Amino acid sequence: MSPGESKGTSTPRRFGRGPIATALNLGPLAFLAGAWRGNGFNEIWRPDNPQSEPFTDIKRYLELNLTSDSFDFRVIPGVVPNRGLGPQQDLHLYGLHYLQRVSDADLPPFKTAGEALHIEPGLFMNVPASEQVKEETIVRLASIPHGVSLLMQGKNPGTTPTRGAPKIPAIFPIGNLPKFVPVSPEGHGVQPVDIPPPAGDGLEHNVPENIDIAADGEGSQSNGPFPADFQGFVNDPNSVLRNAIATQNILGFIAFTLSTENVEDSIGNIPFLGVPNAAQATDPINANAFVYSASATFWIEWVAFDPPHPNAHHSAPAVPTVPSPDAVHQAIEPFPDQPNYLQLQYSQEVILIFNKVLWPHITVGTLTLSAG
Repeated sequence: MSPGESKGTSTPRRFGRGPIATALNLGPLAFLAGAWRGNGFNEIWRPDNPQSEPFTDIKRYLELNLTSDSFDFRVIPGVVPNRGLGPQQDLHLYGLHYLQRVSDADLPPFKTAGEALHIEPGLFMNVPASEQVKEETIVRLASIPHGVSLLMQGKNPGTTPTRGAPKIPAIFPIGNLPKFVPVSPEGHGVQPVDIPPPAGDGLEHNVPENIDIAADGEGSQSNGPFPADFQGFVNDPNSVLRNAIATQNILGFIAFTLSTENVEDSIGNIPFLGVPNAAQATDPINANAFVYSASATFWIEWVAFDPPHPNAHHSAPAVPTVPSPDAVHQAIEPFPDQPNYLQLQYSQEVILIFNKVLWPHITVGTLTLSAG
């Protein structure tokens, strides 16, 4: 028997593609491959007392964290075949598997300084149009340690960047929250909200912690005291993203939004959480805190090396001599004639349900490709 051979069998081969063909079939996901590192902000309203009396007596807790964030994306080296039944032909998927890790970047005396906050393995897949879904889509399959799996889907934006910088909107009011009538002008979605009728009244719970974070010290329902600039982050977490790109020369961007909305059986919760899926959200009897919905927008950005940018750590390299880009070259490298680096920004909204109340959890981040 030769080295590398198994007794009586041979190692099965898997049909694959070359790196260029794979990149073209990945669509916009091709730009994500690699190791990303950066920083962000985390904001979550969460219940703080599992043995709750009526809601007015629930201890709520506002947790705010500056974060160190990372995504590691690796290309799946080959075609992922999905078998179709006529008239649907087999569907060939291409994708990435990833690992996201988030830790607290605050310094002492923050109670959570340096703590691990989140770890998430998963897949991003590029799905061609089919008999079931008539347009190309991007799907994200995520596994979360609390005991939740998510399937998020959104329209494939293609590989042609929109010129210039993205216009990142304010995050509140949260668009995918069930409709409700706010009782206060503050928050408009950052506050915990009752499930809408018929299971609840749909009203906000007007809570003080995020209205004036300067008052958040010892004894308050938060992990404060906070620096004064956190107030703007609480009012609109997406302002962290806008601040990060305010002085950058962004050549172009590709944006896509993924959501559990309108995806059947898109959320799975472990039995401890009390419900098999989010479909029972209007009647969460005896349910512990479980995920109701999730949505995220990603911006892939081409940022020009444009000294004297105050944050530039390297001088701009000489512009290389390149042939006139044809369609294939343009699809892989949209800005070949101007030195640039890739940047990834995201804004994610997860809605939890506990005691018939919706609790928003917001995470944002800005990352760049690292050296490895």
